[in-house]
Parts: sequence; structure tokens; C-alpha cells
Amino acid sequence: MTIALLLLLLAAVVPIRSVFIGTEWVRPIVGGVVLALGIGWGARRLGAGPIIHLLMSAASLLAFVTIAFLPSTAVAGLLPTPDTLVAVRDLFIRGLELVELRPSPTFAEAGLLLLAVMGTWVVAYLADGMLFVLRSPSKAIIAALVMWATPLAIAPESLSITAPTIGFLIAAGTLLLLGNANATGEFGRRVSVPGLSGRSRRSPVIPASGLVLTAAAVVLGLTFASLLPGFRDEPLYQARGGTGTTITTNPIVDIRQRLVATDQGPVVRVETPRPVYLRTTSLDTYDEAEQWTTGTISGNPVQGLVDTPPPIPVEPVDVSITVAAQIEGGAVLAPAPFQPIEVTGAKAEVLRYDRRSATLTVPGSAPLVDGDTYTVRAALPQPDADQLRAVPRPSPGSAGTTLPDNVPNEVVTLARQIVGDAGAETMFDTALAIQNELRTWTYSTQPDPGLGATALTRFINGREGYCEQFAGTMAVMLRTLGIPARLAVGYTPGVLGADGLYEVTNGNAHAWVEVDFGDLGWIPFEPTPRSDGNVLVTGADGIVPGQTFAEQQGDAGLASSPLGPGGLDPQIPTTPEDFADPFPAPNVEGDGLVQEERGVPWILVVGGVTLVGLAALGVRRRRERGTEDHSPQQRIDAAGAAVQNVARALGRPRHPAETGEEFFPRISDGHHAAPVLARASTRAIFAPAVTEHDAEQAERAAASLVGKLTDHLPAWRRVWVRLRVLTNR
Repeated sequence: MTIALLLLLLAAVVPIRSVFIGTEWVRPIVGGVVLALGIGWGARRLGAGPIIHLLMSAASLLAFVTIAFLPSTAVAGLLPTPDTLVAVRDLFIRGLELVELRPSPTFAEAGLLLLAVMGTWVVAYLADGMLFVLRSPSKAIIAALVMWATPLAIAPESLSITAPTIGFLIAAGTLLLLGNANATGEFGRRVSVPGLSGRSRRSPVIPASGLVLTAAAVVLGLTFASLLPGFRDEPLYQARGGTGTTITTNPIVDIRQRLVATDQGPVVRVETPRPVYLRTTSLDTYDEAEQWTTGTISGNPVQGLVDTPPPIPVEPVDVSITVAAQIEGGAVLAPAPFQPIEVTGAKAEVLRYDRRSATLTVPGSAPLVDGDTYTVRAALPQPDADQLRAVPRPSPGSAGTTLPDNVPNEVVTLARQIVGDAGAETMFDTALAIQNELRTWTYSTQPDPGLGATALTRFINGREGYCEQFAGTMAVMLRTLGIPARLAVGYTPGVLGADGLYEVTNGNAHAWVEVDFGDLGWIPFEPTPRSDGNVLVTGADGIVPGQTFAEQQGDAGLASSPLGPGGLDPQIPTTPEDFADPFPAPNVEGDGLVQEERGVPWILVVGGVTLVGLAALGVRRRRERGTEDHSPQQRIDAAGAAVQNVARALGRPRHPAETGEEFFPRISDGHHAAPVLARASTRAIFAPAVTEHDAEQAERAAASLVGKLTDHLPAWRRVWVRLRVLTNR
């Protein structure tokens, strides 16, 4: 039965592969499930009650988390310390934050993986109790079903669940058959073990008809499920977020996972006379959580001209885009050069355009898929630098300059220092100065954590990161100086192939900055020093240059591949340790940094109360079974055994030849309850019958005697002794 439950839970964790990229999650989650069931098996072998099992499971979970995630906080990397508990709390909170930030699938970052390990452990513990305490295989299957279905509710719809479904159904059917065999007594037939005289083992007897029915149910269910009413209907609640042309997840948060994705096949192929950025949308709101977001994106059908070019020199460019296989499943944001003026092509009939954010979208019912094509005529801005220098700063509080109150002073100070050192006075020169300074920093998809109480301060202190950090920091700096700025999200130009098409992959995922120059429109700036050089860098002599930085530098190796030699970015993490959170919370005491005070998360409080409630319920059920299901003789024996457990824990065990009439008075020091319990114990052994009244008297006497023996003890020892009493150990 234990093995069958293990197979069921292993089948239930398979869908987690749709949540995490790679296989780093497998070892800790599978290991946690195996250990959780192993603790339950060991507790049953030892005869431990529900309280001891709960304590053993909680202690084992803490030890497992310590070894897997926080060995540096433990003694010899094994024994948890108070620092471990603080670190677990912080990592748990970080995991909750990442749930809000990371779209699925994502990398198995430590905080997210901790949540997954704890969740699967709890399910394994509950399933074990439902099967072996409540004797209900169906309830254990329901617990496993929750674990099986939860990842599928948040994973991309494009992933197939046929194989996980078949595996789960087979495992569930096996557990039901074994549970039925056990309940009907067919699980107890003993057979001889060859080669061992006198030895035998239990052999399960599952009717062949049960196996046939289970197999038939699986096959028929998979074959005819689509015929059920409502099979293809929209769910009452969409866990993945709604569809349509509104962004349901922040497009900037998945840039890093695209940069380090193992599959770097083409997202789109582009026919263009010159390299261009393909923009998906813009983010114009910066909030207190240090996140760039956007408002609702709607849009009108693409018919004729979608926008008008700004009143400055522009370069008209026709860019034909063909969607490739690696486009995000169900993509509703259509990559396009800025600024789009007209859209044509086969996909144009369903495209929509949102003028506020200059975003092309498609409805969720007709997402971009492999083979879709459309052509965008864009007006690339080519103003003279003097035109941009002549634009005055907007009045304070203008649109595009608002910031929350918690922007660190270090960011404001550094922005002013950069501008002062460059002698920049105009908006254009200020943006150039900040862009050029940031481009002297280090590009890395796995930056050093740095020091600081916020992500911004850690980035500017470490001066290492990838496009999200560079672009976001530049935009914040510009806003602190009263210059309207926003983030643009999309792709760098990609690689020009032998067929004359630019191939754009996930490795080209990118974010950059756009600055509002009033009537002259939005002008792009590029603060990220990408290691591949596949970026278009704004300069005084070229607002939108016709060559990438790598091409300008004459580096054929960099220009040929955005992933470097061998097609892999040397910055890409390749080991589980490399996927650590790039901005972990600082844990250095007394370093002069402003530390955020965090209380115990509400989910831990709720979880603790729930566990205590389960423990109390287990004790209550045990006592109810003792008073309702047991005979008076058994209840008297249990009362005497409870007192013996207390005495043994106190170093005063009952001697082998000692009777109850001798033992209970000896340990009671003259307490009045001892003779009552002694007489009841004797009657239970020798009298032809004892009554419920006798049992009740014995139980009251035992409780009184236990109180006499333990009331003078320290609190910690009293708790331990009472636990021994509850579990009859």
C-alpha cells in the first residue's frame, strides 16, 4: 500500500514539469515526497500516534529544507539553527513575491522551489494519513489529484497532459484495487518464501476483473471524454488569466527566462532592409514594488493608416514578419518596429492597434502561430540632435515622470552625479549621459547580488545585470530628473542569415528605454551593454543607427550570433546553483543598510493553526475511539498503561513481577487516586465482568495520578511526558 501511494504521488508531481524550466526541480520535490512517505511508514512501524507522526514529519521537513536550500545556516550543513528559521522565513516570503512576478514556465529559483517542496510534502503527509489512518484510498487520491491539477491550472495551455493523465489514472486505479483487497481481507493471504523454512509474507490478491475494469475505465475515459457536455467550454474561472488583447502577465518578467531558455529556435523571421528592434509593447507605470507595468491595452482594427509619423525626419521601412515555431503559445502581442504607420498581410485582418502604447495585438481566440505573416510600414525617427536639444523639460508632475515615494536616495544621487560629470543640460544630453554611463557596466544574466535594501540599490552598487535592470534603472533615473520615460519590451534585431532574413530567437528578448520629446515623439535609448553587441545604440550622430553595435565595432563573431560562439551565451547559467535569485534579500547584520522588517507571513500562521487543529482532532478521535469502540477492560488497561508511561519517562518503571496493587501506590506517594486505579486494574484481570462505571473511575483516577506525577515538572518536560501518554509509548 505504501508503494502504491508512492507511485500515485510520483504520478501526481509529473505536471510540475510544465511550471519549471529544466529538471532542477525533480530531485528536491521527488526526494521530499519519498521522505515524507518514509517518515509515515517509520512512524507506523514504531507504533507512534498522530502527534508523534506530525512532529516527526515537521522536523524532517525542516531538516530536508535546511540541507537542500540553506546548508550554510546549519551546523555542519545538517542541523538547523535559529538563523536557519529566519532564512527559511525570508526564502518563503521571497517565493511568494516570485509567484507574483514569474510567469509559467520559469526557472526553479530557490524561493519558488521551496514553496513547491513544502506543498508537495504537505500533500504527501495528508495522503498518508488519509490512507493509513482514515483507511480511505479515495480521499488519498483526492489529495494527490489536487497536487496533480494545480500545476496544470497555471501552466501554458500548449503543453500536452495525455501522458501525465494516463500515469495518474493507472496509479489511482492500482491504489483503489489494493485498498479494496485490504478492506475485504484478500490482502492478507500468506505464502511461503522459497528458501526460508517457516517464513512467510503477505501477498496481495487483486481480482483479474478489477484490473480489466481499471484498464477499460482509463481507455474509455481518454477516448470518449471529449463527448461529455462542456468539455470545450470556457472555465468558470481562468487560473491562467483571461484572453483577448489585454496583457494578463507583465511582459518584462519573462525576459530573463527567454534569454536563458535552452531552446533558442526562431521566434520570428524578418525581412527588412536594415536591422530594427521589434517592439511588443511599452510599460509606462513604475510602482512601489519596483515593477514596470502598463494599463489596459485595447485597440481598433487595422484599416488603412494606423498612426501618423511625428513631425521630424523619418526613414520609412517596410518590415515583413513571419511567425516561427518558438513563438510563445497563445501570444497576443504582435512584434513590430516603432513607429508603425500601416499594417498589411494575411494576419492583418485580425490585428488591432493601441495608439497609447503603440502596440499591435491579436485577439486571444486567434493568437499568433507558426506561419502567420504580416507587413508593417514603420517611420523610424531620424531627427537632428539639435532638434532634440531644443526640446525643453516638461513641467513638474507631467505624464511619464511620476514615481512612488520609496525610490532610494542613492538612485537620485547617482543620476545627478552622472549628469553633472557629463555637463549635460538638455533632456537629450541627459539621456545620452545616463545611457553611456550604464553601458560601461557589466552585462550578465546571472548578476552578483550586490548590496542594498532594494533591487535598485543592489543593482547600482553591483553594476551588473541584464536588460531589465539596465532599462528599468535608466527610466527611473530620468524620471527623478523630470524627464518623461518608459520601457519598451520586445526583441533586438537578430542574426542576418544567408537567405537575407533576420532570425530572431528568445535570446534576442530585450527591454530598452523610450523618452518623450513632446511633439517630436518617443525616441529610443539603449543602456544595456549586451555581450553579443546585438543592440542599436542611440548617439548624437545617429538616433536609430543602421548597424548594430557589434557591426559598428567590426566584430564578425559577435555580429554573427546573438548567443556567441557555439550558439550559447557564456553568461547563461548551466547548474542549479546558477539559478539562484539574482537579488536575494540581504542577510548581513550591522552593515549599515536599511533592512525591511518582515513579520511572520500569514500563510505560516494559518498553516501552523491548521496543523495544531489537525493534531487536536487526532487526539480527540483517539480518545473517542478509546471510550466508544473499546470495551471497559480495554479502557482500564489503557488508563493503567498511560500512568506506566509517565512513570517510565520519569525513571520509575514498573518492575516485571510487580502487580497493580503494588505499583500504583509505590509511585503515587500516597495519592488518593492510586488505590482506585489499582482496584480497577485488578478487577479487569480477575473479575468476570467490569462495567462502564469501573472504566470511567479508572480513567479519572489515571488522569489525577498523571497530574500528581507531572505538575511539579518544568513545562518542557511536562509536555514531553504528556506526549508519551497520548501515544501510549
